[in-house]
Amino acid sequence: MLQIYCKRAFLALASAHNQGWFSRSTHISCKLQPLYIVRNFSAVSPGLCEDGPEKSRMLSDVTTSDSRRIANRFGQDHGDDKDDGMGECDRTFCPPERAEHCRIAHLRLKQPRGDESLMHQLDGGLQNLKRTLKCPLAYRALFVDAFGTLIKTSQSTQQIYHEIGLKYGVTLSEDEIAAKYKAAYGRPWCRYRMRYEDDGRLFWQRVVQEATGCKDPGLLEDLYQYYTTDKAWYIGDPDAGKALKAIKGAGFKLAVVSNFDTRLRPVMKVLNCYEWFDSIIVSAEVGSEKPNPEIFLTACRELDVKPVEVLHVGDDKTNDLVGASAAGCDSLLWGVEVTNFTEVAKKLGVNV
Repeated sequence: MLQIYCKRAFLALASAHNQGWFSRSTHISCKLQPLYIVRNFSAVSPGLCEDGPEKSRMLSDVTTSDSRRIANRFGQDHGDDKDDGMGECDRTFCPPERAEHCRIAHLRLKQPRGDESLMHQLDGGLQNLKRTLKCPLAYRALFVDAFGTLIKTSQSTQQIYHEIGLKYGVTLSEDEIAAKYKAAYGRPWCRYRMRYEDDGRLFWQRVVQEATGCKDPGLLEDLYQYYTTDKAWYIGDPDAGKALKAIKGAGFKLAVVSNFDTRLRPVMKVLNCYEWFDSIIVSAEVGSEKPNPEIFLTACRELDVKPVEVLHVGDDKTNDLVGASAAGCDSLLWGVEVTNFTEVAKKLGVNV
């Protein structure tokens, strides 16, 4: 996929040159640094295919619009060759003071996590998000969030980080690790890439190092492998299997829609819940993260249902409620509006 992203960026540059949007005297060496960074970002063109007639049309559409943006941004201000700091961008954590001047933002690339305005729809409280449940007969599919809803961790993060970290010389207490983990996990992440890309190691490396103060790669690997085992996870609702099978037996299609790295599928298999669902939609695999509505729409296409025919259940107000609403799906807040899958089944008119 990176080759596709890279090709898209440089085709845009070539198009800009060919159409005369750069003058011959333009100095672009430092101004085009973002193009070299673009190739590492997700969702530059998630639908771009390798072969077939669709490829040519999409490349044409993409490069024409992007080349104008690139030329306007980097071609017209060539008189100023001052380094803007883009070379120092680590393309991961993106504090607000840097984001305000981020030149990647001016390329208007797609944001894997969606429009930033989605993040603020709950500023005035949950009541500001208009949601109503339809008649059960109106639904054809149920989407379920994974972590925090379907599956949960067996022990707290700080306990595991502390226990495994001891053999790597980690001296922080569990409380200290908990505070540092919360700060690291909550740090602003670049709007133009996902937290969980592929196996998610880049993200977790940052979090583990900041939470423990240990940069030994062995610690990351041990923690990473631990969270692929059934020791690390359990099904939150002991009657989930029975309820979900009843829902599926009533004719509903089931899908997991989750912000997760590529470990989700093997984790669900070791927990023996993989076969409960018709489809597993993982953000690291589809190139978009909740609350971006695109991940919900991807699930709809996968199950061949319309958004208005979907009920989504998740524990995060922004990712699950706002994201589902933006996609046109109905939603329920896990732990507040429903606390188990038997209650979800009742909402769908299914007796368990």
